Amino acid sequence: MKARKIILACILLVLTACGMAETEVPMSLEPNINPPNQQVDDFFAEFVSEDTPGGAVIVIQNGKILHQAAYGLANLEEDIPLTTDHIFHLASVGKQMTALGILMLVEEGNLNLDDPVGNYVPEVTHFGEDFTLRHLLHHTSGLPDYDGNIMDALYARSDTPTNEDLVAVLSEMTELPSTPGDYFEYSNPGYDLLAVVIERVSGETFPQFMQSRIFDPAGMSHTFSLPNDKRRADPLVAMSYTGESGTPEAYPYDNLDNLYGSGSIYSTTADMALYDEALYTGKFVSQATLNEAFQPAILNDGSTEPYGFGWELEEWNGESYVAHSGAWLGFNSDYVRFPGRHLSVIVLLNRDYDYPNDPRIALKIAEFFLR
Repeated sequence: MKARKIILACILLVLTACGMAETEVPMSLEPNINPPNQQVDDFFAEFVSEDTPGGAVIVIQNGKILHQAAYGLANLEEDIPLTTDHIFHLASVGKQMTALGILMLVEEGNLNLDDPVGNYVPEVTHFGEDFTLRHLLHHTSGLPDYDGNIMDALYARSDTPTNEDLVAVLSEMTELPSTPGDYFEYSNPGYDLLAVVIERVSGETFPQFMQSRIFDPAGMSHTFSLPNDKRRADPLVAMSYTGESGTPEAYPYDNLDNLYGSGSIYSTTADMALYDEALYTGKFVSQATLNEAFQPAILNDGSTEPYGFGWELEEWNGESYVAHSGAWLGFNSDYVRFPGRHLSVIVLLNRDYDYPNDPRIALKIAEFFLR
């Protein structure tokens, strides 16, 4: 009788453990059982050869991988071929993850999209009540990009400036170049400032928040945000190349690498596919909250700008899709998403030259599957 009770207790412990683990199971995709898509292979062959930098691509629909492949070299000097496991800089594609972090905090009741940024970063209170989180997300805040004045002020503080250096520079600006809401002006400093908001409200560093709230829950085990030593320590991080096809130059780092929020995330195509699928499930925020990210900016004169929260709002043959591209450190990235078809294409390149981009590269690949 005692032995039976012990066995039952063990079974209960196992069942309890399984129940606990169930909530922590990361996202997964159905394995790729499809043959390579010849159209995609031929497309990449037009600009990538076996001895040049190249890239990786994944096409997914309804949680199934339709095509996944890598082309070219990850490192020219060491003659290392690119694989689908290699890690690339996402550049500005990472903006949508910064925006997602803000939406998480909104849904938790920790902030409001129409709050002045100064409520959370007192150093910019002088920009006024209309300098809001929503304006930063839409690039309509009146804050310019990293122009000469901001850059000069940053480098006057440090050779490798940080987000806190940016806050100090903004605190010394007497006024914004334009009134919030008047114009759309793409602003990397705006998204770096949003990362500061995330840090001040959550109590975590931006890289920690991204890891614990987005990467880990989605099972993105090869994704991280700078600053992070894994960038140079992990052999799967691809080297990037800038210049031109005849004389490509390795581009291993930049003095602005310690700024994050506008584009500081490294990932793989497979991890990005997990992220894409997680957006459909409510794992991060509800669909109602996420839908805010796909609304156009409304300017003060009533006109609209087709940019949401880190997403470009586009159309193809009358069909809506959302997307974003990025270019930094010799990397190029492009991500298109057709929510109505549950179809997405993610392209990550380790070169910033000689690649098809008219229309955008991920859309050109998507067309093979949309026709």
